[in-house]
Amino acid sequence: MPRDKLSAMGRKVILDVDTGIDDAAAIILAMSHSDVEVLGVTCVSGNIHIDKVLRNTFRVLKVCDRLNVPVFRGADSPILSHNREPVCFHGNDGLGDCDWDEEIDTSLVQSEHAVNALIRLVNKFPGEITFVPLGPLTNIALALKMDPEFGKKVKDVFVMGGNYKGIGNVTMSGEFNFHSDPEAAFISLHGLRDVTVVPWETCMDADLPWATYDRWMKVETPKSRFVERVTSFWVVKRDFRYIRKGIRLCDLNAMAACINEAAILEKQKVYATIELCGTVTRGQMAVDWRSHSDETANVTVITKICTESVARMFEEALNG
Repeated sequence: MPRDKLSAMGRKVILDVDTGIDDAAAIILAMSHSDVEVLGVTCVSGNIHIDKVLRNTFRVLKVCDRLNVPVFRGADSPILSHNREPVCFHGNDGLGDCDWDEEIDTSLVQSEHAVNALIRLVNKFPGEITFVPLGPLTNIALALKMDPEFGKKVKDVFVMGGNYKGIGNVTMSGEFNFHSDPEAAFISLHGLRDVTVVPWETCMDADLPWATYDRWMKVETPKSRFVERVTSFWVVKRDFRYIRKGIRLCDLNAMAACINEAAILEKQKVYATIELCGTVTRGQMAVDWRSHSDETANVTVITKICTESVARMFEEALNG
């Protein structure tokens, strides 16, 4: 089968991550495409605290042989602090609680704060940079507040987060990334241009079959062995192989959609905002599907992912 045509030839990308298991898969995919120039990785507290996010990010970059990519420390708490207990969905360390043979040198962290780096890079390459935020949107929102013109200088954005059917994964109606910092999600959706969202419900329907996962694990490269180690937390320890029809890598879907339009089967441009005051709906993405408001559409919601395309892209990345 021929390789899908890339829609992102020469695309300049900044990844904003809270590196857990699926962030790791997305980073591997991004680092494995020569047509995608990763200008930097900005880190934010989310799945785990920022210190662990940094360590995990370097661990992934090391297995990709890409420690030359600048990594920036970002926000360690949401815009409005709240007492949210750690979910530990990715393990206490964020990468499946593996016993690693070697320590990671975090002295490579850039001295510049992630928010300052975002503003600097966007001003250096106005209209050229694609953001791929895979965690809470705190860094992006702070950049928008610090530089009022920031949103106009970004080329486009591919976000993993939010929901469009009101199905939550940390509350009855809240998706983790948006619920972790609702104010940041609100600021980002209203301040950025050309925002594409891969929401939670879309990812729920985009599990990659276990036969595909087993094929990946037979690749026998450092990347595939790394993926096998970190995903064993879900596959073995949490019995997902018997609970789900396949492995769910939400952040990988967003990265694949950014790199290759063939990964997108269905999408719709709509007006969307974030509920900030609801007792049970705080952090939910509210979508105006039937144009009840007079607001201009500001978000493209991907409602269906091509799992075959995503699987093929990731297998090529593991082989690369």
